[in-house]
Amino acid sequence: MGFLPVPSDDELSSDAIAAANRFQDAHPGRLTDLDRALLNNPTVFAAYTPWFDVKEELEELVGERAVTLFSLALARAVPAPYPTAFFEGILRAGGDDPVNPQVTEAESLLLEWGRSVGADPSRVPSELITRVEATFSQASRAVLAGYAGLMFGVCIFSLVAQLVPPASAAS
Repeated sequence: MGFLPVPSDDELSSDAIAAANRFQDAHPGRLTDLDRALLNNPTVFAAYTPWFDVKEELEELVGERAVTLFSLALARAVPAPYPTAFFEGILRAGGDDPVNPQVTEAESLLLEWGRSVGADPSRVPSELITRVEATFSQASRAVLAGYAGLMFGVCIFSLVAQLVPPASAAS
């Protein structure tokens, strides 16, 4: 077990169950171990779950695959094993090679920017910033920057909580 347990349904408080139900009404699907770890406190869960809304908005701007690649680059650079395994699994499930994906020019730029932001957000090279500015509108950059910050927060939470990627993620 990590620093923060991943509670089962039986271990959740009534407030946590209500928070999970509200979340799943808006975002159907299985709760991940990270989601469950956040449910140890409904306020913390509520603070982190807007990540999904920003992710969906970013997907509308640049595409789901580009967001997955960007997320993976940032998670690897942090490095955060749980989110890394999560996004590698998404790529693998889509038939991609998460180690050596074939990418478009915009995806390549997001990979490079994600690696740089994840490694040290205060030291992103100005040349790279200029390329991102030339490729994405100001409105898109606002969503990209917001998502990067939220993704960085998710990575840090997963590290502090000591979340371990599932064994199936390694395949």
